[in-house]
Amino acid sequence: MRKKLIVFITLLGCIFPLSGCWDQQLVDQTGFPLQLGVELSPEGKLLLTSSYPAIEAKEKNRDEIVSAEADLLREARNQCETASSKAISFGKIQQLLFSKDLAAHGIQEVMEVLERDPLNPPTAYVVIVDGSPKELLERAETFTSKPRPSVYIKQLLENNINSAYTPDTKIGDFFIRYFAPGLDPITPLVKLEADGIRVLGSALFVGDKMVGALDPQQTALLLAMMGQFKNTELFFDPFTPEKTGAIKKGLSLTNVRNRRKIRVTMENNCPVVDLALTFSASLVEYHRNSLEQPSVQKQIEAKLAGQIKEACREIVRYTQEIGSDPMGIGDLVRAKYPEYWRQVDWNAAYKEAVINLNVKVDLLQYGAIR
Repeated sequence: MRKKLIVFITLLGCIFPLSGCWDQQLVDQTGFPLQLGVELSPEGKLLLTSSYPAIEAKEKNRDEIVSAEADLLREARNQCETASSKAISFGKIQQLLFSKDLAAHGIQEVMEVLERDPLNPPTAYVVIVDGSPKELLERAETFTSKPRPSVYIKQLLENNINSAYTPDTKIGDFFIRYFAPGLDPITPLVKLEADGIRVLGSALFVGDKMVGALDPQQTALLLAMMGQFKNTELFFDPFTPEKTGAIKKGLSLTNVRNRRKIRVTMENNCPVVDLALTFSASLVEYHRNSLEQPSVQKQIEAKLAGQIKEACREIVRYTQEIGSDPMGIGDLVRAKYPEYWRQVDWNAAYKEAVINLNVKVDLLQYGAIR
């Protein structure tokens, strides 16, 4: 009797851990969208396009693309299921693509469902598309020389993020910048081309509305001023008049690294920002005229510093003009001068802030051949 009781208790103990299969989800019957495109339909509704791998398709690297339009993002997601061959689970999204037109109206309300639903991944990239996300996803399926669209766009973003040509902005990063006072979001900006997808640089926001854009090299310099610069290459205009008919013009730097120091003070009740940038790099492409002379090398460093300083000034002027504060100057002012912060409208005060730039360039190498 005692042995039977022990066996019964042992079996009972084994049953309870196995009782969690009632809500199982069969993978072969489920579609996991890796990309989600959102834009405005001609009727002014939200047009949602989802793309997920078609595992059972005869052709390799093929995706199933489903679209639906509705007034709510959640409603459009549910309507996508009515046209899909599988039950759709949105917990594996890697890229969230918004059209430029929709971003100009604001995207936070559209993204609100991502804040509330714990199944939505906060690590998906937020990307602005200059054009239609639906067209981009559909055309990406036809690029026979490219990998699966989700892999292609992921690699495209990662390569440009590592080169500092576009920002590393995921859903969580966007929300942090959106909700933080004195700090505005910045996201990658891409465009569909005839034979692929190109990264155009970055999209600048005020709150959740896109208000401007920067090209890849401007984005790299902005990231330097933000303290988020990564090893990259930069290209500059020629310093001296080129020979008549010269094919190669300008100067190229590689292994560019950056250090930043920023200080905020108040003068005459106006924020004054002192921003110091130090760049180190290797010169890899330039004409050889007296390049080996130290005096010439110092002149090149000074002229490079001048070009970078002027380019950064233009970026600062542009961001102040459109009212976007991706550098988080307002966040620094709020932390250091809370009384001033409470008395002003930062959107207006930011445009009047004085931002002083100091740029230094150190060329560590001028080439392997002397």
